[in-house]
Amino acid sequence: MITVEEAKSIIVENTIEIAEAMRVDAAGAVGFRLAADVLASIDLPPFNQSNVDGYAVRSSNDKTNSWKVIAEIKAGDNCTVELKEEEAVRIFTGAMVPAGSDCVIMQERITKNGDIISCDETPIKKGEHIRKKGAQIKAGEIALHKNTLIDPAVLGFISSLGLNKVSVFKKPKVSLIITGNELQETGTELSPGKVYESNSYSLSAALTTMGLKLEKIIYVKDDKKSLAEAVDTALQNTNLLLISGGISVGDYDFVSEVLKENNTTTLFYKVAQKPGKPLFFGKNKNRCIFGLPGNPASALTCFYEYVYPCLRKLQGRQELFLTKLMLPIVQDVPKKKGLANFLKAKASSTGVLPLEGQESFKMRSFADANAFIYLPLEKENVKAGELVEVHILPEL
Repeated sequence: MITVEEAKSIIVENTIEIAEAMRVDAAGAVGFRLAADVLASIDLPPFNQSNVDGYAVRSSNDKTNSWKVIAEIKAGDNCTVELKEEEAVRIFTGAMVPAGSDCVIMQERITKNGDIISCDETPIKKGEHIRKKGAQIKAGEIALHKNTLIDPAVLGFISSLGLNKVSVFKKPKVSLIITGNELQETGTELSPGKVYESNSYSLSAALTTMGLKLEKIIYVKDDKKSLAEAVDTALQNTNLLLISGGISVGDYDFVSEVLKENNTTTLFYKVAQKPGKPLFFGKNKNRCIFGLPGNPASALTCFYEYVYPCLRKLQGRQELFLTKLMLPIVQDVPKKKGLANFLKAKASSTGVLPLEGQESFKMRSFADANAFIYLPLEKENVKAGELVEVHILPEL
């Protein structure tokens, strides 16, 4: 049995980011990483552009502070006007600035009399309120570097360059095997001795918050042959396989045995922690495999603490683990040495509260949690007000 820290280190060391690239529609690229530098195909802005509603004029007009308005330019107009020294055009935000002008006067500074405008306020500055062509980026320059994560702002920038497709690294493909004779499908009348299967729902939802999805879910009974066939099928087209249940030491827990016979390399089995001690991590060729406990709270805890960083490493992310804070705990917590604890908790700006119902089968308290309190293996009883390590759970 290894420590939490050893287990996480083994996962990081044995997970290699996905380097296979593909082209996707930019509209669906959020959450992907760029597989190549993106070059600007145009200048941004593509022309001298007004930054305000007002009047475009020549700042070099020293003879008078008045101009004759000869035209109007709206955003989207193809401006062919060339201004003379004492001429102006009415212009709107985003519109093309006409040739011959070198500044825009805000409409609030203008006095208008028919088609004559004047400005008696502070001196007019050359270049004022004009977004210069190429001021943001020039054609041919690197707009975005390889490995940039495409978020809403990045997608907006890509779109402003006129690009509708980008080269990205593929996201990890994830498969899930659910084991257990006792499991019953939701939406049916519960039979004696059965429980509703929930891990596929919680694990699938956790993947969704990461911008990922399950490629396949396979349900099997506690039967070694069926499990072996399911593992062979799931490994055909996946980067990461999750197996829920069957990883402990009961008479019908076959996961460890099946994986060994399937030429899977065991990198660790069992972690000195509560919940989730019977956690398995291994590799089959270049595919990562996790054997998760069947108890719902244990399975989801292990996902966030171990599967989550593995998936982020596969995606080439820099920050792998849950956000970590040090917060004062608001009440005493009894603890013995020997096992690390992950306590479902409610964190706020003033402290962190361990919730009632820490048992590995209880999901009700998990539904109220937004964090884990992490108490290391050697840590003993915690007193109210003591600073503790807190892992913040991802938000939707």
